[in-house]
Amino acid sequence: MDSTTPSYRRGPCKGTGSMRRAVSISWLALTLAGCAFDAPADPPAPSAVVFENEVYPILLRDCGFPDCHGSRERFFRVFGPNRMRMNDDLTALDDPATPEEIASSYERARSMLSGVRRPEDTLLIRKPLEVDRGGAPHMGIDQHGQDVYPSPDHPSYRILLDWVRLGFPGAP
Repeated sequence: MDSTTPSYRRGPCKGTGSMRRAVSISWLALTLAGCAFDAPADPPAPSAVVFENEVYPILLRDCGFPDCHGSRERFFRVFGPNRMRMNDDLTALDDPATPEEIASSYERARSMLSGVRRPEDTLLIRKPLEVDRGGAPHMGIDQHGQDVYPSPDHPSYRILLDWVRLGFPGAP
């Protein structure tokens, strides 16, 4: 074998390849175990009723544009009236949202609550907020260089945050 072949493929080398693998696997197991204690495995499940009545209309209005989260190319998608529809063949563009569209939008929003201990750290809360106000980088910048919500005091942002907090009872 030549010098470009990884050491673990060169054959027995007094166990160093096996040792490296064992150490790597042990490190990975400890890292993953530590993560399990830091955040819940399943995304929180805030109220679906509050989502449908208060949060979904905001996401549809503020995030569901075709160039944003009203696109099939995005992981986080918001389906609904006058936006992208789940089934273009069965649903007219201006028909009311179907239960399936609301449920899918809920699950996509809920998936953005994973991996953190505090509601304020979720991607759903950080992405639409200005970076200098605690937000995360986001492509949703308008022609004036502003993100969806300029501050945590924006009324729509407060509704999103209040909904997310429902999924984190007793959060620090």
